[in-house]
Amino acid sequence: MRKQKRSAARNACLLAGIGLLVAAAAVLIVWQWGIRAAEQQAAASVQTLQSILPEPQGAVLEERRDNTMPVLPLDGTDFVGILEMPRYGSVLPVCADWGRPSRHPCRLEGSIYDGTMQIGGTSQKGQYDFYREISVGDALFFTDMTGNRYAYTVTDLRYEKHADQAALARSDADLTLFVKNIYALEYILVFCDAASAR
Repeated sequence: MRKQKRSAARNACLLAGIGLLVAAAAVLIVWQWGIRAAEQQAAASVQTLQSILPEPQGAVLEERRDNTMPVLPLDGTDFVGILEMPRYGSVLPVCADWGRPSRHPCRLEGSIYDGTMQIGGTSQKGQYDFYREISVGDALFFTDMTGNRYAYTVTDLRYEKHADQAALARSDADLTLFVKNIYALEYILVFCDAASAR
């Protein structure tokens, strides 16, 4: 009788273990599919935006009377620009509205024209998946929805537990990126200077 009970318990544990392995494999497959879908969606959005925009022209920051950024709607999402980091082969669409769910980096606030823009994203594929390699001196470019292309250089990196305005606000940065590391409870803050400011 004891042997039967032990055998039944062993079989139940074995079945439970197999069930957990199957569930973990299913979660991994769905996660990988989501990653590929995010990358493909980002690439498709960039390609469509680039086909609509005029040929990008190099631009420099200068005083304006109106710093409102043009927005281009695409498939129900408003985009405010395209962010390029050539060293990582990354070209990302930037959504205009932080509050809406998105698989792309989004503008938290500010304008590219007055040096107050803050763009946030995560370390998942299709966003800032190269976050571990970002370093001071990296070049990046931001193209607005009229084809103006602004050049920047990464000048400082900080690691913080929060990406609130106390951490993000920095008067000597012309563009701020922040990356939520989805594998750790931290943010990487990336501060950039406009090429014209050097």
